[in-house]
Order: sequence, then C-alpha cells, then structure tokens
Amino acid sequence: MAWRELRPERRIGPTIADAPLRRRTGTWLARGLLLCGLLGTTPFLLPEYELHTLNLVLVNVLLAIGTNLVVGVARQFALSTGALFGVGAYVAALAQMRLGLPFLTALPLAVLAAMAVSTAVSLVAWRSGGLYLAMITFGFGEIFQFVLVHADALTNGPDGLAVPRPVVAGVALTGQADMALLFLPLTAVAILLYRLMETGRIGKVLTALGDSEVALASVGYNAQGAKTLAFAIQGAYAGLAGALYAAMIGFIDPYSFNLGVTLQQLTAIAIGGFGSLAGAVVGATALTLLERVVMDFAGLKEVAYGLALLAVLLIFPGGLAGLMFRKGRASA
Repeated sequence: MAWRELRPERRIGPTIADAPLRRRTGTWLARGLLLCGLLGTTPFLLPEYELHTLNLVLVNVLLAIGTNLVVGVARQFALSTGALFGVGAYVAALAQMRLGLPFLTALPLAVLAAMAVSTAVSLVAWRSGGLYLAMITFGFGEIFQFVLVHADALTNGPDGLAVPRPVVAGVALTGQADMALLFLPLTAVAILLYRLMETGRIGKVLTALGDSEVALASVGYNAQGAKTLAFAIQGAYAGLAGALYAAMIGFIDPYSFNLGVTLQQLTAIAIGGFGSLAGAVVGATALTLLERVVMDFAGLKEVAYGLALLAVLLIFPGGLAGLMFRKGRASA
C-alpha cells in the first residue's frame, strides 16, 4: 500500500541511489541532449498538417496528465476537465484582447485562473465522492458553458472569439512550426515536473489518497489538503493546455469545452493505462491520432473510441503503456 511508504524510514548504509551516481548522471545527460535535439529539429522536419497534429497531441497530453492525476492517481471521479480547459483558453484570449497583455503574460494568468477555479471545485470533493462528485462537477461544467454562452459582452456568446496569434519576443507565431517551437519545450517541462512530483513525496501522498483516505490520515496527512493539491495541479495543466489550444486554433467558442472534452480525456487515460504518466502520454497520443484518421467520416469517431476502449480494457487491462513496458522487460 502506498501509504506505508509515507512512514519515516531509517537510512542504514549506502543505498543504490548513492553508488552509481556518475553513471546515472551520464545517462540523464545523454537523454537530455537527445530530447533537446528532437525538440529543436522536429518543427523543421515535418510538413504543416503533421505539425498541426503534433500540436494537438501536445495539448491533449497536457489535459490527460492533469486528468490522470485526479482520476487515475488520487481516485477522485471529477468531470471538470473540459471546463478547466475552457477557463485557460478564455482567460488567455480575454487577457490579450480586452487587457492588451502580451501572450507570455496571458499564459501564466490562464494557468493561475484554472488553478484557482479547480481549487474551488476541490472543496466539493472534501464532502462528496464517487458518483456524487461526478454529478456535481458535471453540473459545474454545464454552468460554465451556460455562462460562456450568455455573457455576450465578455465572451461574444455562442459566436465565439477570434484569438490573436501569439507574439513572443517580437516574433508573431503564425505557422504550426512556430507553434511547435513553443509547445514542445513547454510540454517537455510540464512532463518533467509531473515526473518529479510523481516520484517524490507529492506522488506518494496522492497515491495513498487514492488507496485509502483513512489510512492516509492515520499516518498524519490531511486528506482534504491532498485533494485540493491534486485539483490545483490538474487546473494548472488544463489551463496551460487551454491557452496553447486557443493560440493554435485562433478561435474558441463555448461548445469547444463541453463534457465531450472530459470524456475524451477519460478515454485516453483508460486506453493508455490509469494512474501512470506514461499511460496519459501514450493514451492521449493514440487517441489524437485515431481521431485524425477518422475525422472525415461522420459518426465514426465515437465508434472508433468505443472499439479502442473495449479492445484495450478486455485484452490489455493495464493499458497500452502497461503492454509496452511488459514487452520491454520481456525483451531485456
């Protein structure tokens, strides 16, 4: 049980982490250089359509990571991903259009706004769980969409907003390659930060929360605070994804942030594998590519999602990421 790992441990003698430090540092340095090389060259190697798909993948990866943290790790069945995504998109757009702020200032504002909203939503999770939490957060998403539709003076209602292209250091990012140069490093940093949280004390606390709130409290942790932390982190990832999505698409409307977004991300982490970073990344990537393949066939997307979900859950219950790691260990 994860909560047992939160107990204080006595350190006796040298550990595995101490001994091969130089070798592990070299490995991480090599991986870092390889990642930098990929991040720097990919936008110049792919054509426009593939770059657009890549940027969509990155946005969905950010959304799936946040959803996975709350649903897959902390086991809080919240349906607020779509609304938080919309908060990030609208705050980033309105900050640029109404306040005249530059994109790089609007971006952190969008992240902070989505974090604040998600933190407020977490107060519901203090007293409710399971289906009650799901229904309440579903209602929150519906209210958010209602506000977007009827606050015409601010959001332009159902007609939506034409979002200006981001300008960074005096350079307008108009093409998909420009966007990829911005999206790739931001997503890489977001994944790295999540990995640090996942392997650190925060990850252990949230995993313990998902296992048992009572057991977590028995070792001296505040379960309510842990829930709020999980929701706030999800808000940050959804807000970042929303701001990047608005910048990439150049147009947002209330119907882009409905329950369908939340269900898509739940499907992604189910296909990739609940509770793991790799599952969120693999699931979001696979589902985005599948959507791009069937997008020209009306009604086929939902059928493809359903078939993919059934196939993975029935044949590979651990998700695609679990299957990949199992094969990797078998071949090692």
